[in-house]
Amino acid sequence: MMNLSALYGGSPQEKARIRIVYALLGTAFFIPLHLYVMEVFFAAACILAVLYCLRYGVPQCGAMPLMVPAALFAAAALVSLAGSPRALFGAAFYMFTVFQYILLYIGVILFVRGEGERRLFVCVIMEGAAVVALYGLYQYVHMLTLQESEWVDSSAFPLLQRRMYSTLYNPNLLSAYLLTVMGVTASVSLWVRKKVYKAAGLGFFCLLALCLLLTYSRGAWISAAVMAFLLGLIWNRRIWVVFLAIPAVLLFYHGGIADRLISIFSHREADTSVAMRLDMWSDTVEMWLDHPFFGIGWGSFKFAYPAYNELIQKAGITIFHCHNLFLNILTETGLAGFITFFTFFFGHFHYGRLQLLKACRESFSYMLAAAVICVVAAISVSGLSDDDLFSTQVSMIFWLISALFCNDYAENAQGRENGLRNYSH
Repeated sequence: MMNLSALYGGSPQEKARIRIVYALLGTAFFIPLHLYVMEVFFAAACILAVLYCLRYGVPQCGAMPLMVPAALFAAAALVSLAGSPRALFGAAFYMFTVFQYILLYIGVILFVRGEGERRLFVCVIMEGAAVVALYGLYQYVHMLTLQESEWVDSSAFPLLQRRMYSTLYNPNLLSAYLLTVMGVTASVSLWVRKKVYKAAGLGFFCLLALCLLLTYSRGAWISAAVMAFLLGLIWNRRIWVVFLAIPAVLLFYHGGIADRLISIFSHREADTSVAMRLDMWSDTVEMWLDHPFFGIGWGSFKFAYPAYNELIQKAGITIFHCHNLFLNILTETGLAGFITFFTFFFGHFHYGRLQLLKACRESFSYMLAAAVICVVAAISVSGLSDDDLFSTQVSMIFWLISALFCNDYAENAQGRENGLRNYSH
């Protein structure tokens, strides 16, 4: 773990670095809990990082995987603002989203060092998720409010009375966050050797799975199945026995879980969410065709969409995104943004696979590679029916996990390179 004595017995430079890591840890913990508190910690980390670089220079690091496409995506999103109908709003939105993601990504890569510190980040991510899950269960049981009714389609699902959203504002965003942490938790549980830790990890994973079930997010349920399939391929095919639990879930009819699950494979006229998405995707394609190369502007979908949908325009409803991650990226940032984002996002599969082939199965690096592969796969599947990364909280946790993986990959690559040099000498 992190050398806590570094602040007292280490060099001034190491003390300065550790302070940045502490601020980043605070950021990681509060990402899902409270945006304003998270911003305080993140601002502190950025200020401390600038002071560090002014005094000691930018920390040296080797070639980082996915850094180039990440930076190019950030540049493409910035350029897209030239076509935004609300350029000032788009610039502000860019600063609190893409620019922030890149700063977090670079901060973790530059200042987090060693497996012990990366382990600490993983622990903090899981601790924050525990608070989200426990509060969500309390909220689900005791805090039925009018706000919850916004996420319930009683005409299509009369048995569905409430959906869990915890600290993530709506059930679909909570489900995306839970999927992300479940990918990490499952990999950690399969990686640790001590039975007590495995049991604790399995129990925590079941808690997260219960919360995911109570979000009633159909896309997230499919994503969880894909994640279980990948975990079986990477770790042990016996994991696939969890699919036998599906019939038991179907029997648990309270709240319409079975009805909701079966609706994935059927069409109902009363299910307005499906029809709404189909119409929206058609309109969004037209929107992209009008601005194919650089898009309509980052974060500008809600301003541009009413012009393509007369009903939405007359109703005065605000639609923030098109409920498809990749189509939304394509429309807002054009081909330039889509290609760079696609390369960055799915590049985790390539580097994750390389890490799995090179790392020892019992190593932390193997676990982290498995986790990032599962996370990207889950977000990819759920992203077909929703834009989960529209949420700052979901995006921040994704970019954090990505940065931890890239930090670990680069450090291992540097270690292998140094080992080859020493061997050649």
